[in-house]
Amino acid sequence: MPVRDRGSTTLTTVLLMPVFTGLAFLGFQAALWTHARSEVRAVARDAATLVARQGADATEVRRSAEAVLAGDDSFEGGSVEIAVDGDLIVVRVEASVPGIIRGTSADVDVTEALPLEGFRP
Repeated sequence: MPVRDRGSTTLTTVLLMPVFTGLAFLGFQAALWTHARSEVRAVARDAATLVARQGADATEVRRSAEAVLAGDDSFEGGSVEIAVDGDLIVVRVEASVPGIIRGTSADVDVTEALPLEGFRP
């Protein structure tokens, strides 16, 4: 007599659906974290470039970079530190990236450094 497998497909689907949903959430969350890190890195690089190559005032650039972070919905909070150390400009940007599910937020901390460029008599 053949063994009947009635309902085995349904049972497999019911058992594996939470696994597939969890993997989908993990993939999407990883994409959000990667995007946020790229955005923070771009803000840090732009701030360092403005101070090192264009001779912009570090305080004004810091305010502008913080305004960019505040205007982006990808972040919660954000701080920018610009240090002029001799011939080196170091910009550190920190922000918090919210998660899809409560408790999955992550902190992003990026540092960019560029040499000070310009005419030196």
